[in-house]
Amino acid sequence: MKANFLYIIVFFFISEINAQVGINTINTNSAAVLHLDAQKIPYNVFGGFLMPIVTEAQQALIPVSTSDNRDDGLMVFVSDPVTGKRCWEVYDGILYVWRSINCNNNTCNSDILFEEDFNSYVENTGVTGLSSVNGNYPGGVTKWSLTSFTAFGDNTPSLPGTLIDANDFAKVISGVMTFRDTNGTFLLETQLIDISGYTDINISMDFSESGSLEYIDDHTNDYECGESESDYIDIEYSTDNGVNFTEVPNYSGNGNANHTLIDDLSGTISFSVNGITGATLIIRIRLQNWADDEYYYLDNILVTCN
Repeated sequence: MKANFLYIIVFFFISEINAQVGINTINTNSAAVLHLDAQKIPYNVFGGFLMPIVTEAQQALIPVSTSDNRDDGLMVFVSDPVTGKRCWEVYDGILYVWRSINCNNNTCNSDILFEEDFNSYVENTGVTGLSSVNGNYPGGVTKWSLTSFTAFGDNTPSLPGTLIDANDFAKVISGVMTFRDTNGTFLLETQLIDISGYTDINISMDFSESGSLEYIDDHTNDYECGESESDYIDIEYSTDNGVNFTEVPNYSGNGNANHTLIDDLSGTISFSVNGITGATLIIRIRLQNWADDEYYYLDNILVTCN
C-alpha cells in the first residue's frame, strides 16, 4: 500500500514538472502529452488503449461542433449490433463529418450510402429560369443543389439570342427531376457522401428524354466542349471533396468522347459505374437542352458498395 501511494506521489510530481501525463510509466516521452505504457507496474501484466465505444445512434448524439474546428480529431469506435458497423472514426472539424479510419466490416452487403428518388418533395420543387425557387427548394433539400439559370442575351456572341424565362425549369414533377429548356449548361450536384471504410463503390441513376433533342458536331461557336446548342448529359464524380471531377464518357455507346449521353436516348437509360474508392464522394450531373419541347428526366440516384 505504501509503495503504491509513493508511486502515485512520484508520478504526479513528475507529470507536473513535464506538463505531461504518464500512465504505467514515469519516463514519459517528451513528444507526448499523454504517454500510455502497455505494462502495468509493478506487475508483469499488459494491456491496451480502449477508446469510447458507441452505437451509430449514440454517435449521432455526440454534440460535435458544426461552426468551428474545436472538435477536430475527436475519436470513437463505432460498434453497432443492428447495422453491423464496426469502425474507428475520427471527427473532421473542417467539413463536419465523421471519417472512418479503419473498419472491421468484412463485407459491405450492398449497403446504401446515398439514395434519392425525388419522391419526398412537394410538386415543382426546384428552380425556374427567372432564378426563382419553388416548393421545398432550397430550405427543405439537403441531398442536392441546383445551379441558378443565367439569362443570355443578344450581346453574347457564342450563344443564340434567347432570354431564359419562367417556362424554363429544373424541378421535381411527379417524383422525377425534370429539366426543360436549360439554354446552356445546368448542374445538379449531390451533397458530400461519406464512402470511407468501403471499397468498390457503385453509382447508378436513370435517365430518359422527350422532345426534339439533337446533337450537332460541326458548331463553330464553341460554348461547352465544342457544342454550343447541342443537347447532352455529362455524369461526373469527385472523390477529393469536389476539387477534381472524373467524367464518364460515351456510356454504353450512347454518348461520345466528350459527353456521357447525347440525343436520341431510347427509352430509359439505367446508368451505372463502379470501382470507385475514396473517403468522400460528390456526384455532378451536367446537362443542357435548348427548346421548349425538350426535356431530360433524372430519377433513382443510388450509391452502394458492391
